[in-house]
Amino acid sequence: MLTPEEFDNWCRSVGLSPQVREIIQKIRLSEPTRRVGSGAGNVCGRYPSRKMQRIIQFESHRNELAYICKLEHEPGVLEYYDQPSQIELNYLSKRQRPVRVLHTPDFFVIRLTSAGWEECKTEQELLQKSQSSPNRFGQTQQGQWRCAPGERFASSLNLYYAIRSDAELNSTFQRNFVWLEDYWHSDNISVDSTVVADVCALIQAHRGITITELVQQLEGIKIDDLNILIATNQVYVDLEAAPLSCPDQVQVFLSAEDAVTYATAVALVEASVPVTSSINIVAGMSINWDENIWLILNFGEKCVALLGLDNQFQEIPIHVFEALVQTGRVVEVPANVNKTVNETEQRLRHASRTDLRIATARYSQIEPFLNKTTLTPPSPTQRRWISQYRQAERTYNRGYLGLLPRHQDKGNYLPKMSEQVHQVMRTHIETEYETLIQPSIRQTYQSFKQVCEEHYLQPPSLETYRQEINTRPRAEQLKKRKGSRVAYQESISYWQLHGQETPIHGERPFEIAHIDHTEADVELLSATMLNLGINPTESLKIANFGRPWITLLIDAYSRRILAVYMTFETPSYRSDMMVLRLCVQRYGRLPQIIVVDGGKDFESTDFEVLLAYFQVTKKQRPAAKPRFGSIIESFFGVADKEFWHNLAGNTQIMRNVRQVTKGINPKNHAVWTLSKLYQYFCEYCYEVYDTSPHPALRMSPSEAFNIGMSRGGMRNHVLVSMDEFKRLSMPSPAEHKGTRLVTRKGIKLHYLYYWHSCFAQIFNTRVDVKYDPFDITIAYAYVNGEWVECHSEYLQELQGCSERGLMLAAAELKKLNQIQPKQFDSITGRKLAQFFLRIRQEEAILTPSWKQAKQLVQAQQLRDAELRQLHAYLDEEAIGSTSKNLPTEFSNPMNNHVQTVTTPEDLEFHQECEANEEFEPLPEW
Repeated sequence: MLTPEEFDNWCRSVGLSPQVREIIQKIRLSEPTRRVGSGAGNVCGRYPSRKMQRIIQFESHRNELAYICKLEHEPGVLEYYDQPSQIELNYLSKRQRPVRVLHTPDFFVIRLTSAGWEECKTEQELLQKSQSSPNRFGQTQQGQWRCAPGERFASSLNLYYAIRSDAELNSTFQRNFVWLEDYWHSDNISVDSTVVADVCALIQAHRGITITELVQQLEGIKIDDLNILIATNQVYVDLEAAPLSCPDQVQVFLSAEDAVTYATAVALVEASVPVTSSINIVAGMSINWDENIWLILNFGEKCVALLGLDNQFQEIPIHVFEALVQTGRVVEVPANVNKTVNETEQRLRHASRTDLRIATARYSQIEPFLNKTTLTPPSPTQRRWISQYRQAERTYNRGYLGLLPRHQDKGNYLPKMSEQVHQVMRTHIETEYETLIQPSIRQTYQSFKQVCEEHYLQPPSLETYRQEINTRPRAEQLKKRKGSRVAYQESISYWQLHGQETPIHGERPFEIAHIDHTEADVELLSATMLNLGINPTESLKIANFGRPWITLLIDAYSRRILAVYMTFETPSYRSDMMVLRLCVQRYGRLPQIIVVDGGKDFESTDFEVLLAYFQVTKKQRPAAKPRFGSIIESFFGVADKEFWHNLAGNTQIMRNVRQVTKGINPKNHAVWTLSKLYQYFCEYCYEVYDTSPHPALRMSPSEAFNIGMSRGGMRNHVLVSMDEFKRLSMPSPAEHKGTRLVTRKGIKLHYLYYWHSCFAQIFNTRVDVKYDPFDITIAYAYVNGEWVECHSEYLQELQGCSERGLMLAAAELKKLNQIQPKQFDSITGRKLAQFFLRIRQEEAILTPSWKQAKQLVQAQQLRDAELRQLHAYLDEEAIGSTSKNLPTEFSNPMNNHVQTVTTPEDLEFHQECEANEEFEPLPEW
């Protein structure tokens, strides 16, 4: 961005008036006038601009984002601002009526010698708008789009207004921009001087050498080194010529001047070569090559593509083809013969497999007569076939075509319905059948007959009316009858963007990743209740926690699951930040582009600040368009089939809720806890799914990931420090807008008190707080303009717990607080600390093996059954012994030794003491 002094110098150099300077300064200092969003089919998002040091919005990732890439790389662009203040446009409508609109352009761009507003539109949209508003949008003879009212407004201020069509954008440059963006965003990258010298020497010796040849001839050179040299302009590559993901097509030069010189020299050499062809060869013409007719499909620089009459495809080198022309073996087919070739193609195109089989059978019968190898006279039918064969041989030079049956030519194909009736029928279908009322075909046909009778027309049959309905565009028809979401299922899927030029899922790992949430199809139990000795069968409402939420981050290129986060909390920005933190923890980096849906959690300030800080582009897919997130949506379906629906307590039967009885209700069959389920689901995602062949990749996600990293470069300069990421990724609690009240004990967060010495001066005030889900022994409070680190009152007891255990335990206790009944005492910090110790002991025992999952579940069920029998027996014994005033032994869930109570009064006194937080274990009586 320009400094105030640089902006003043620029204004003087351009010669702007004080009024215009004030308008531009207001745009520079103002925020965007509106927040863009996704429409019916556009992908909007936020781009962290390095040139502008701010977030730039875009409404279309195929148009506006591509133009942002161009502005970002173009040296003549000093600054650009998205969604600037509105301008007034005055023009005449199509009916020559005055129109006044307030228009918000896409960008305001400051260039070296000019400044103005720029609007991005697709070519198709401009063609439509030029028909509806010809006085606003128009096209010059050179094909340049213009907006006359915008130009009039801008010229009055000595500025410009320009329309940017997507036809002006180069998709290859956009692909290369994304490929090199990691290197442009980093200042601390360099290549060893020896490597640079070797590369430059090889390029000097072999001008126009490709990247593939460079890697093959220089041992030890890395793709990262070449990418850095290209990004830092130490070597030159035309970024609009070939994608860097195809290294065998990319030519490398020492400078742009060398590239121009090389291209000029190649053109002179090609022009100096004498043209040996005596015919004007163009694509689409027919040639005769050794008495065979061929159609030229493409006349390229290296080879010629030919198609024979029998649909045989052939490619021959260009020098071989020119030699055949020079020797006369290839000659041009006359125009009348070329017409015959087209008729031959039409005959073969309409011939079915049955027709070809019949023609072959006929040929086998007449072949002896054609070759005169038999003396038996042909039958009348065979004589007719012989006549048809010879006629086709004279006409098409292919007698076989005369033997093809022509059933498609039989019958009367002339329309029996007048064009007037046909038009009335089409109109009636559009207005009466294709409506939200969804009438039946028979019902609308009866009303159509009445319309025909009123106009004295002969109505067609019901079957003709039905066929006309079936010929209508299916997606458009469903949209009118059942809405856009139903019609979306019938819409066309796109495999590539911009034809075959832009891969949908990126060209390397960590280029594009998807984040989404889903509710797991399994009911869970409370591990806290089980560890405190509460039988889930007796207190099901307390022990059952319902279904957890899963947050996934998946790499689009390799389909590898980068991170998995599980919690009972509904989707929020806390889940988004935690899954990104797990990704950094596992790989030390973040994706370059993150695709999200329209959830409110992805629009939170903390989440967007995190992405902007680490220069991650956010793309928001359109609402109710699941194909834009097909990568992660399809995995959810696979996980349901392969994992969730194979667990005890899965909820797939709840789809038919009216058929669910108490005996088969998943809540009554729940056996899994959050910690155990998370362990095995991570193993499924990171090991089982990751190493299994993927049908779309023809390999496993891990193999595709490793291959993609070797092709795209390791890019170690974009690694993220975990300490740096921790502070930015710490979420705030959902309650009280992320604040807590400072009391004498400190701030209370998740059932624990945290203290810092500065709290002694700010009692009874609220402060902003943040917490670390991976280590809840520490919290952070914003006091006196800085974040201070606060420690838990049970720091010593909680320090030894693993991060996973702390994370899952905190998630479970949050859920426990929501459903906690009155008869259950609140979980105190001391109980929480002891619960963490049990979690740590259990983690040490559990074997994280997917093969043993079934055995563990069965063993747990057996233990639960035996435990229920033991509890029943102890209850009977306790009742009997109490009535006889005999000593009773019971196990205190808060300590591991046995207490003995001699009388019921002592038992009641002991229970009251146990409920007290300051209770200390008494010695045995």
